[in-house]
Amino acid sequence: MKKICFAILVHENREVIQDQIENIRHFCPNSSIVFFQSGNDDNLCKGLGYPICPTSQPMKYARTYGWFFLNIMEWLENTGYEYDYLINLDSDSLFAKKGFEEFIISEMNEFDYMAAHYRMATDQWSPGNTMKKVWHLWQPIFNLDHFYGCFGSQVFSRKFVKQILSFNKLEEMKKIMKQTEDDVFALEEMLFATLAKTLGIKSKSYPENVGKWMRDRPKYTRRELIYAVKNNEECYLLHPVNRIMNDRARTFIRSMIHFRKKE
Repeated sequence: MKKICFAILVHENREVIQDQIENIRHFCPNSSIVFFQSGNDDNLCKGLGYPICPTSQPMKYARTYGWFFLNIMEWLENTGYEYDYLINLDSDSLFAKKGFEEFIISEMNEFDYMAAHYRMATDQWSPGNTMKKVWHLWQPIFNLDHFYGCFGSQVFSRKFVKQILSFNKLEEMKKIMKQTEDDVFALEEMLFATLAKTLGIKSKSYPENVGKWMRDRPKYTRRELIYAVKNNEECYLLHPVNRIMNDRARTFIRSMIHFRKKE
């Protein structure tokens, strides 16, 4: 079976992180987990039993997350970490249905990149409007007339990761990232989606019935999840779920795990 690695960006609330670990271990038991600590607590993930990226550093919300991806990729490649697909997870993401691992392996069979709502950026998309202001700096990197966007958990084959790290404009790209990090909102939602086009990577969007469960807002409610589970919706990966342990949506998902453990 191909190996999936989840890279999780965390910054606070150790109890919620432990809840997310238990969630992944139940719904995706064959996948590995690595952490990137983006907060100020160096001990946040210590002792949880999972590797922590040694180049972890504080991040500005929705401004510097592109570095999270690159630092994780470089670290895993430099250490020879074994995986076939790298998937980023936010700390307010949870699984609510088994089968995600099999879904990824099936969907990625002939592809090297997949993301929710993957498309050419439009004027109606607010992060894209921030990129437009500095597109003259980014266009020579991508060598394209348009840039692309996505949302949520992006799926990278190891082949794509290797191509990113060997990109002949990587160092120049890093300079532009640093130069424009205060100007572009959610750069990571455009950077790799567009780079996939530049590098000729075979890419796709999550199928709508799966990708629709990754959204910016509102946060999921218990009622929504009960309806989804009862109707056997493809609610594998959910975003966002409140990072509060007694949140009703979170406790409902946790109750499904504990109920199945007793069976």
